[in-house]
Amino acid sequence: MILDARVRPPFKSLKEVLAPTPRARPSVKRSPLVSGYERPQSMVQKSVELFLQEMDEAGVDKGILVGRQAGHRVVSNDDIAELRDQYPGRFPLSIAGINGIDVPAAVREIERTITKMGFNGIAVDPGWWVPPKYVDDPSMYPIYAKCAELRGVLYLTCSLMQGPDISYAEPWRIQRVANDFPTLQIVVVHGAFPYTSEMLGVMIANAPLGNLWVLPDFFQFIPGFPGAQDWVEAANHYIGDRMLYASSYPVRPLKQSLAEFQRFSYKPDVLENLFAKNAANLFGMKI
Repeated sequence: MILDARVRPPFKSLKEVLAPTPRARPSVKRSPLVSGYERPQSMVQKSVELFLQEMDEAGVDKGILVGRQAGHRVVSNDDIAELRDQYPGRFPLSIAGINGIDVPAAVREIERTITKMGFNGIAVDPGWWVPPKYVDDPSMYPIYAKCAELRGVLYLTCSLMQGPDISYAEPWRIQRVANDFPTLQIVVVHGAFPYTSEMLGVMIANAPLGNLWVLPDFFQFIPGFPGAQDWVEAANHYIGDRMLYASSYPVRPLKQSLAEFQRFSYKPDVLENLFAKNAANLFGMKI
């Protein structure tokens, strides 16, 4: 089975998850992160039905719906719940987007989505909040505490894209949060790129706690990207039970993302873990 651990299908407010920023200019060169492929028709036509077809064509069985509330990128958690409930066989898990600028409101939203709406965790993008925050900002600790209290999984997005500069992706900040909340299961989305070696070091250092997971997504499988092979070697030897597969659709298409990921020399048992078993263990889900 293949479970894509981070998707945002084109449904209601999710259709605008990649809406241009107010500063975007038509003349700006396309980022190498999204170059080299044609946009999937489900994204072009904003069609959930086409997205489901693309899942079938790619051989992806299930997906985890992941929200986002950061700056102009706002996805309604109610929309995510509605989509999940329409297709429970396809989307068995959901992660609520949380905006941490108003911390008391964020804590209330965590309570609402996890306890009343059946969400499995929360997703935060601190570097994209207005104003941006570092992941270890003390003001965010009530958010982490509430998520840990409710046994939710934290999707923590950290990379060169997530903030005014790459200091917002520094892995030692992630390690500090993991140490301060040892019962909180943390998934590091984007793998803190470009700090691949440092993130792997944090994973090794925190192995006894067992609360850190990594989801490198397109930073791992774009051909020629620095550090891509490092994730393969690490998974094959010591973090094969702590890494998840995700396409990060709609940033990249399902089928091409999967093909690019499979070209690496993962051990067969490790690949099986990455595709579904690790996520099942993380969320306590039967597969």
